Amino acid sequence: MMALVACNENIIDETINEQEIEDDTEFNSIQIINQIEVKDLPENMQVSDLKVLSLNGEESVDIDGTTKVMTYEGYLPQLIMLTDSNDELLLMARGNFHEGETNEISVRSTAIALVTMHPALSGVKSHVYHKLEQLVIECSSFNELEEAIAESVRNGQSFVNPDNITLINALNKVFEQIVSATDEEMPEELPNLDSDATMVYSSPYTRISELKGVTTIAGINVGPFHVTTSGPKVVFENYSLTPLYSGSVTHHSIIDNFDIPSGGDRGITFFFDSGWGSEKVEYQFAQEGEYQFFFDKTTTESYYDQARHTICNVLEVLGLPLSKGMLFKLSDDMVQFMTARGFDIIGFITRPNPNPDLQKTAWDITKIVYGGIIDYIKEGPFERFLLEIGYRQLAAQTAQAVLKKVVGIYTVYQACRGAINAVMRITMRLESPDNVAFGLYYYQGEITTATKASLAKYSGDNQEGLIGRRLNEPVRVKVTTIGSDGSEVLASNFHRVKFKTDVHNGTALDNIVATDPDGYAQTYWTLDPDNTGTQYLKASVIDIVTGEVISDEVVFSATPTQAADVTFTLEWSPTDSNCDIDLHVFDPTGHHIYFGEMTCGCGGYLDRDDRQGPGPEHIYYTQAKQGKYLVYVHHYDSDTRGSVGFTVTTEYGERRFVNRSSVLYDEYEYVGTLEIAGNSNALESHVTAQKPAISFYYEENAPVFSPKDLPKK
Repeated sequence: MMALVACNENIIDETINEQEIEDDTEFNSIQIINQIEVKDLPENMQVSDLKVLSLNGEESVDIDGTTKVMTYEGYLPQLIMLTDSNDELLLMARGNFHEGETNEISVRSTAIALVTMHPALSGVKSHVYHKLEQLVIECSSFNELEEAIAESVRNGQSFVNPDNITLINALNKVFEQIVSATDEEMPEELPNLDSDATMVYSSPYTRISELKGVTTIAGINVGPFHVTTSGPKVVFENYSLTPLYSGSVTHHSIIDNFDIPSGGDRGITFFFDSGWGSEKVEYQFAQEGEYQFFFDKTTTESYYDQARHTICNVLEVLGLPLSKGMLFKLSDDMVQFMTARGFDIIGFITRPNPNPDLQKTAWDITKIVYGGIIDYIKEGPFERFLLEIGYRQLAAQTAQAVLKKVVGIYTVYQACRGAINAVMRITMRLESPDNVAFGLYYYQGEITTATKASLAKYSGDNQEGLIGRRLNEPVRVKVTTIGSDGSEVLASNFHRVKFKTDVHNGTALDNIVATDPDGYAQTYWTLDPDNTGTQYLKASVIDIVTGEVISDEVVFSATPTQAADVTFTLEWSPTDSNCDIDLHVFDPTGHHIYFGEMTCGCGGYLDRDDRQGPGPEHIYYTQAKQGKYLVYVHHYDSDTRGSVGFTVTTEYGERRFVNRSSVLYDEYEYVGTLEIAGNSNALESHVTAQKPAISFYYEENAPVFSPKDLPKK
């Protein structure tokens, strides 16, 4: 599961004043002057040929590398760009600027802007933008991204190049580390490391449990909206990234129209803004009886709502000094403009391509949007709109130039693969279910469910697995919705499957899981470390509104085999199909465990070679020795031929280390080194008072291996 998390707990704990948020979203057209210092340029570059571009125009750079630019103080961060004599983008900066400040355009500011301008992140507001900046800087791959940009600058080239595989890979790594959730524990103490080794904890040690499941990246969804009961009322609240649902309630031969508004936020920025959704709406029961609720995302109103949110995702990158309400008004005007000129954004969202290989991506829709926006600016409606709302005249040509460069940066984002692409679909409200249906009874002042379900085991039963480790295959069930009259009815997305285990029967990764549009739900099962007998996992269906159990129980079983001291688990992005990523481990005895040598006498073995993805693949050691275990990942083959995000989880006893990164096509990526020290036999140490010292770190001088040395599959 992936969600937006912070790389430092201090970011999470900061309290936001709600009144400040309200004030900051009011109309604000304050023009401010900033002193800009240009840094990190090659010595031979002619500073006099450079221009700093902002929404308000362009300024030349003085001989001392400084200039003054006019920008705006509003509820969105501002964007400034440095261009050369050929109008190529060299550096940029994005931030919450204030009157009289001195800000810099540098390699570091460019790296921060490059990450935060992504449409999934661009909606972070000015008053909390520093949180996102800190999150980005503290990611373990940020320095790698800085160096890739610095190399482009040293060569006198623009970093905006989707063929720059070094930059793309570094950027993808940062995205993987930002757009992810973690359940690893904070180590009791950090190990003492040699000077050439650094820790590779690439994400925070706090799981944001309330964020888990808000998105549907991993097929788990706690939405599309939250429903509770209060006396004779049903209370609905939309999650931040859910579109408008047109609804109806049928009862006593009457049909009431009842819509649920879309979430107000865009991107995954609700985390920073403490915004969890729309205002609550209520439906009150008029009389006793059965009520059938039906909500639909495939309506003209909903598609229009999705279209304007998509436009706002692009506009927010520019930092226009407009309030939320004015930004939505501008997007409404743009939708009408695009429709009149053949940019059918609503139709593009509405009509899926029947060919699965040609399915429209979030970026396809985004291209339509920014193409229409550029025409909107070029043909004059943008300037007229600003004048109509009482705003002073802006240099529309400059805004157009800035947007064109943003479009160029988008080509870099499209080259990334993994979590950020999945979040992009969620940002654009493409992942929520088309329809939601459920039934409720109201009698004697009590609300109960009017829906039942049947539950069947689909896969994952009767597995064998290592004691205390996660089973290879997920446990999966199929839910069929049964109406109040006993017949099969439209599948309800408000079913939830509850997975539970008795004592010493292990744990389920997710205890309550939403069904997907086809009625399937799944979780992963980790066996108990103290039970060598058959273990059992139970599943039943509950109603999300009332919490009632509405199905019979089904039971899965699993048989533990032997215990493993060390487990390395590789998983990669579920958004990258037909993608073959391989796990490699070199153990202290020199053995190399991988697809070509899946077992060895040292007790290590690879359980399987997944050639399509998304894993998991495991390498286990049942007789782990002291010493170093070097972990690598290789991108063997894929349709993408690009950079793919992955996660490697290393487990030893109760210790867990999670590393997220990405790997280029046909490249090796060194993940890190697990070192077991102290006792020569790690297995014995599990039952002795003295446990071995464990550390996981990154060695700068770790051996480099060539994919050419690997056998063909």
